[in-house]
Amino acid sequence: MKSLWKEFRKYAVPSVIGMMVSALYIVVDGIFVGRGVGASALGSINVALPVTTLMMAISMMITMGGAAIMSIKFGENKHEEGNNIFLESLFLIVVISAVLSIVSVVFPEQIARMLGASDELVKGTAEYLRYYMMFGIGFSGSLALSAFVRNDGNPNLAMISLILGAITNIALDYTFIFIFKLGIAGAAIASGLGQLASVLLLLTHFARKKGKLKLYMPKLNKADLIRILKTGTPEFMVQVSPAISVFAFNQVIIRRIGEIGIAGFSIIGYISTVLLALFIGISQGIQPLLSYNYGKKDYDKVNKVFKMGLKTNFVASTLIYLMLLVFGEQIISIFNNDKTLIKLTYDAMIIYGFSFVIASINIVNVTYYQSTEKSKIANIISTSRGMVFTIVFLIVLPLIIGDIGIWVSIILGEVATLILIMYLVYGKKVNIKFDKKEIKLCNNKDIKA
Repeated sequence: MKSLWKEFRKYAVPSVIGMMVSALYIVVDGIFVGRGVGASALGSINVALPVTTLMMAISMMITMGGAAIMSIKFGENKHEEGNNIFLESLFLIVVISAVLSIVSVVFPEQIARMLGASDELVKGTAEYLRYYMMFGIGFSGSLALSAFVRNDGNPNLAMISLILGAITNIALDYTFIFIFKLGIAGAAIASGLGQLASVLLLLTHFARKKGKLKLYMPKLNKADLIRILKTGTPEFMVQVSPAISVFAFNQVIIRRIGEIGIAGFSIIGYISTVLLALFIGISQGIQPLLSYNYGKKDYDKVNKVFKMGLKTNFVASTLIYLMLLVFGEQIISIFNNDKTLIKLTYDAMIIYGFSFVIASINIVNVTYYQSTEKSKIANIISTSRGMVFTIVFLIVLPLIIGDIGIWVSIILGEVATLILIMYLVYGKKVNIKFDKKEIKLCNNKDIKA
């Protein structure tokens, strides 16, 4: 058991550090924008979030789908097939990121209005989208390469690359916003250049031949591409659900509370980014161990790693929520010193923030089923969590209990998801077919939670 904890720490700790640092520089972005440009700029970035998150979600879908299959192939001792899966994943990411980037750069104002930006926020949202998405392939490439390099036995380089990207971004944020006065465009450019720095460092893994993976033209196979997308779909739902939620929340908040509500929700979004990065970092850290041991058919070790992830996420999320209760107002004041905005944001955050205790458990469950190619179960959980429960509660609760219902809706959405997971695993009601054979969820050792 000690050696398994050592393996768990080898992958989980660098993954968490890398994800947290990556999230923190997004937060620093928000601090620089809030202090150097203003609250309306924070609102513009928040309105643009669904587009930037969509690109990240697609990248992570392909990355985590490819990384899971690659690790399974390595566990089966099929290294050449695993390498080709890696290359096919990169091909998909480059093509899709390029298309999204071109559309966003050419039509930023139209997209801003589609996202519901008010007349005051349209210009800032469009400007941020145009310059941010110019570096779309850099953002996607950094996410993808860090995951594959980590799974190729070099988690420390993956972590260092994200730290380098963060430091570069922070330094350029200060330079572009406070010295050159480039405003919201400066923040977007700084983020893009930070990601390019990360990509360049990650490429040294292949130049120095540190692992099994090699770069060459892939042999594109339709079945492989479909398998990558199918396996990664649950990760897409995990990543895109915040964008869908932000879009829905923005529409409700701007009607019921106004632009100060959007600014407050933007600050909550920055803080939430750090929390989600921790939980997703732990989940992504255990993914190589889950997939590799699943490929080896060592199901006992798979289940032990899964439980480690659950315990770690739950303890961490509980401690962090307690810290938000105690130091929440001080944290919010870093972004803006408007007392009215601070109070509104804190009152919302202490309700909204509790949802992450439950979300931390749900995210590990999605990773578990995705990593072992039980995509149907993972998709049921992810879709219900991101597309159904929270949105339904968001529509209904404010009509019943007023504005507080906006913030309670996310908690009930996560609770409903957890109940669904318990039902699927222990309810003895659902039989789902995988690979042309029927598996009963509550009885099969290799998927038992």
